[in-house]
Amino acid sequence: MSDTHDRKAEVSAAQEPQQPSVCMPCHGTGKVISNLDEHSRKVTCPWCRGGGVRLTGMDAQEWQREQVASKRH
Repeated sequence: MSDTHDRKAEVSAAQEPQQPSVCMPCHGTGKVISNLDEHSRKVTCPWCRGGGVRLTGMDAQEWQREQVASKRH
């Protein structure tokens, strides 16, 4: 019975909604410092898109490429 109870607890825990986690790269501010050109500047955090909460499955590099491409058009 203990084994069955443990499995039910694991399934129940897996089904619970996850609490949003603070975006660690920007510490929840939505901004990070970019040093990609001559001057440091604050830019929108690509991991949370400025929301301060880490987005799961986010490809920050792909999002940044999309942002640069959209500014060129």
